[in-house]
Amino acid sequence: MTTLFEPLPADRAPEAAPLRSDAASRWAAAVPGLAGGGPAALLLGAGIVAVFVVLAGSDPAAPLCTDADPCGTDWLGYAFVPPLLLAPYCVWRLPWAAAVLLPVVGAAGLVQVLADDILFTSADRIGVGLFTALAGAVWAAVVLRLRGRARQRALALQAAEGRRALVPKDLPRDGRARRRIVLGGVLCLLGGLLLGQGALAEQESADRARGAERLTARVLGPDGDVRLRVRLPDGTERSLPATFPEDFPRGSEAGVLVDGDWARLVAEPYDALGQQAGALLLIVPGLALTAGGVVLHRRIRALRSGPQPVLRVLVSDGGRGRLRVATEEEPERAFLVLVPLSGRIAEDVGGPGTDDGPEDDHGPYGHDDHDGDDDHDGDDGDEGGNDRQAILYGELYEGAELALLLAGGAGGARPLGATGVRVHRG
Repeated sequence: MTTLFEPLPADRAPEAAPLRSDAASRWAAAVPGLAGGGPAALLLGAGIVAVFVVLAGSDPAAPLCTDADPCGTDWLGYAFVPPLLLAPYCVWRLPWAAAVLLPVVGAAGLVQVLADDILFTSADRIGVGLFTALAGAVWAAVVLRLRGRARQRALALQAAEGRRALVPKDLPRDGRARRRIVLGGVLCLLGGLLLGQGALAEQESADRARGAERLTARVLGPDGDVRLRVRLPDGTERSLPATFPEDFPRGSEAGVLVDGDWARLVAEPYDALGQQAGALLLIVPGLALTAGGVVLHRRIRALRSGPQPVLRVLVSDGGRGRLRVATEEEPERAFLVLVPLSGRIAEDVGGPGTDDGPEDDHGPYGHDDHDGDDDHDGDDGDEGGNDRQAILYGELYEGAELALLLAGGAGGARPLGATGVRVHRG
């Protein structure tokens, strides 16, 4: 049976070995489905939320803040939070970073809970212990995924049979990495400025406290959710900020620092919790964008730095802006899907003849495909159907960045970048 597809022009296509169906099947099976990054990341994220809920709802036996042991800003504990919140993203997009981060996160949380006899209840310890076990299971899945990627690299190189070629010179430039690094850097800078403002406010409060008079006041009771009303020795009443007003029973005594119209509880110095929380909203996505941008930059640079392994395959429209990739032996069975970095290329592959003007040559990242031969008149649709011959450039593994030379109609060829490589399990 003869399979019809639109072939690449001989003068554009490098010498490349066709990917065989058995090799494609072994490649797809190299990464187990249970090791997928998305489900593992969601599971880890749910575990983190559950731990925060448990800790927030705990009722420790001893007060959190006392005159002998004031609260203040927890900078050391805060340093642990961004890596914790970044862990699900790393599991999803940066498994090599997750392989290093998860053991540190799990061990640090466990040590902190076991070493503290006051702030954490038995329920807290159980919750964090279960989370540590979950982090260990996710870490095992990440390691399995990384080993699968290494296996995929080896299988793809074996299938290429040593054939290599430079990516096409007219491959559009890709500015995704630069934009991610710039945006991530800006977010991290803004988050750092917010933390700096909190540190300065804390220092200013500490400087004023050193010159303040220390008095013993009578607690009158909570004044709202985050304030405490007290009576000073001279009989005047004041409402003071208090993160934990429930720690001060009505009628008890509390130390107060007074400097004119400024006053605060001795047990509760300035707490930059608000600045810390706001900075998290900037720093966590900023770090994710920066790390992802650096990794992407290195992959794109490696792709253009020298001859790459090449494989000959068939591509067709996979729906939702994706391309399905199959072998010439079994065009009906896709073994991977990828995302092309060109605005309507998937639609073009789905039906030859849809490229009706220069507008389709502009991808979403502002680069152009200067391919003057790609003028569809509708005649090639009867010859090639939806399948087009293509050359894959680069090391082929889940999550890889590739270059693609795609049969473009009327004897032309179209180079483009491709991302989001993943196993097709449908």
